[in-house]
Amino acid sequence: MKQWATTLAILALLPATLALPQDFKTISGKLYKDATIIRVETDGIVLRTKSAIVKLYFSELPKEVQGRFQYEPAKTTAASNPYQTPMNVARPSALPAAVEKLQKQGLLRLDCSEADTKAWISPTTWKRYDAWEKENLTKNLAAYCHPQSPSIWILDKQSGRKLASYGPFRGFKTY
Repeated sequence: MKQWATTLAILALLPATLALPQDFKTISGKLYKDATIIRVETDGIVLRTKSAIVKLYFSELPKEVQGRFQYEPAKTTAASNPYQTPMNVARPSALPAAVEKLQKQGLLRLDCSEADTKAWISPTTWKRYDAWEKENLTKNLAAYCHPQSPSIWILDKQSGRKLASYGPFRGFKTY
């Protein structure tokens, strides 16, 4: 039980940004309603809205949003070419808050007590993700629970049906 409480406290910022649509407003006043973050890069975030996929650079966003993603202007100059930008592996400090948010909303339940972690996710939340987001979420949750040997089963919260799995030898697989 103590591990569960620790998990809830530590798991607070995964892509809850990834999971839940939010409104984003740039410093110039442009509003992106119900946008889902699909990728975080060193120089900005990539959003999916109902009508488009758009990249917002941190320099276009308010300081409060920049702070949420631990934006540091000095680091972005190193990745001036988009192909040099690292893939979105959730930042460890962001992962706990996001998972906690999902858990508080009843969209995710996580059990890290065994070598094969189990996560039960709301089927409507799972369906909202594209293939890349599902893989990213699965790998991040596995690494969160067991960084040395990440392994996880993602299950439908309502039916218990297998949705996906990840392990170092079996890789990522959807069912």
